[in-house]
Amino acid sequence: MIKNSHSYCRVFPLLLIAAAGCSESGEYTPVSGTVYFDDQPLSSGVVMFQPPTGPMARSNIAADGGYSLQTLGEADGVRTGVSKVRVSARAASDGGSGEVGLGRLLVPERYTDFDQSGLTVDVSLDNPGPYDLRLTSNRDPSR
Repeated sequence: MIKNSHSYCRVFPLLLIAAAGCSESGEYTPVSGTVYFDDQPLSSGVVMFQPPTGPMARSNIAADGGYSLQTLGEADGVRTGVSKVRVSARAASDGGSGEVGLGRLLVPERYTDFDQSGLTVDVSLDNPGPYDLRLTSNRDPSR
């Protein structure tokens, strides 16, 4: 029994250190900008940032293409670091029966996935933005 208590004494401090690393004490910074698709402001949709640690931040896209991220509260921003970004925008759809469904995508499907979008933003306290996002219908984003 004494042997087990010694093991506990060795493991417990490690558990405390691990738990401290999981805290939500990271720095948040306001993030806003404009989403462009083929050089025109995207007039609707949702933009989401996935920081390296912590919760995802999101914003609806305004009619002028503007967005302002929130994570925990209104316009609080996102955790600092390089965030993966996804954008989703769909046309309104009315099936004629009064039911509203998902309309066609207004941006290429690759932008709707964090790992396929090719979009990342380095969010830092030193850079107040704006963090504009430029999407293109071309397969090659450098064009």
